[in-house]
Amino acid sequence: MRAPPRRYGFGALWLGQSLSLAGTQVGALALPLVAVVSLDADSGQLGVIGALRYLPFLLFALPLGPSVDRGDRRRMMLVADVARAALVLTVPVLYALGELRLWWLYVVPFLTGAFQVVFETACQAFVPQLVGRKRLTRANRNLQASQSAADLGGPGLGGLICGAVGAPVALLFDAFSFAFSAATLALIKSPGRPEARSPAAGPREAVRSWWAEVRAGLAFVLGQAELRALVVETAIFNACEQGMMVIYLVYAVRELGFSPVLLGLSLAAAGIGAMIGTFFSEGASARIGLGPTVVVGSVLGCASYLLVPAATGDRAAVFGTVCAGFAISGISIGLSNVLQVSLRQALTPDSLSGRTTASFRFVAYGTVPIGTLLGGVLGEAIGLRSALWVMSTALLLGPLAIICSPLPRRRELPATEPEERSKSLFDSRS
Repeated sequence: MRAPPRRYGFGALWLGQSLSLAGTQVGALALPLVAVVSLDADSGQLGVIGALRYLPFLLFALPLGPSVDRGDRRRMMLVADVARAALVLTVPVLYALGELRLWWLYVVPFLTGAFQVVFETACQAFVPQLVGRKRLTRANRNLQASQSAADLGGPGLGGLICGAVGAPVALLFDAFSFAFSAATLALIKSPGRPEARSPAAGPREAVRSWWAEVRAGLAFVLGQAELRALVVETAIFNACEQGMMVIYLVYAVRELGFSPVLLGLSLAAAGIGAMIGTFFSEGASARIGLGPTVVVGSVLGCASYLLVPAATGDRAAVFGTVCAGFAISGISIGLSNVLQVSLRQALTPDSLSGRTTASFRFVAYGTVPIGTLLGGVLGEAIGLRSALWVMSTALLLGPLAIICSPLPRRRELPATEPEERSKSLFDSRS
């Protein structure tokens, strides 16, 4: 009799995500380079591409939340990976056929962004379900380490591949990484679906029920001071940082004269820093407290971006200063991000996990299209370097939301179960 296939757990998810995140970093560099080098796109058009990548968070994150809470999260992630692999693959294929057009580089980021919403919302809800709440910080640290390693190696690898075989071919690695992630997800034994709910009687009742569930997720995020501070800080950071990256890609290539390799290495400096910060996050939290660590990481992570437009001198000096800015930011954000994600998950009951993640991403990423469009417009209107000054200065507004919240006084993750806390919260409001 044939033995049943072996099923895997968090290790398979971590392995698949490690390669997928690296591929995403390669793709994040290669796709704009295809637009700039092969299709002569300017900063305004890159801003549109960046905006379309994040617009799905604004359009689809909230409607998706109830589905994630009710559905098979692993299966949703697997389907999203397969879809993204197929979409990214179309770019090198169309380029090889001589049929690639700029409008398709608007379509691909939008559709891959839509499936990214599906994957990330389901994944944030799936990890606590897979590892248990006691191992959340360790699991998030490992995933963040993979993100840091991708930030470190991805841009450099992308620069090398783009320089050697061209940006369109580099996207083949991105497509393969999504397919590999889907294969590892297929090996994981699903922890099971959340408890089923009885369907509404008709279309009107279904819409009413869906909207009530969406509001519950939004109310949970915005009704807790710490979660509200985190979502505001993340929204400001994501919008300004992505807007700044739109400008920086054009600025580095056209004004600083960076080759694809130097551009990739400068971005990889953030990954080096993030990897260092990630591994020190638990120790820093134990030594000075979770809240103070998040505050320090947020402030330093935003302030260090000012070094990018401040860089002057010969090419070596400019390259070193830019790399220092990205590296310091990486260290600081690495310290903060693991603890932020763990706190969000620890504060959220499993029954609200999908809707809370969807609500958080709706607010936190919904501002990114505005930031990327603004970055592109500013780059055209006032010049690339001046636009970098504006966006990097605006980043400093984010940490104020955390500083003015109760979060700086928090020493550790909550000791009580989130179901108990949420129940008492709702009871007190009824």
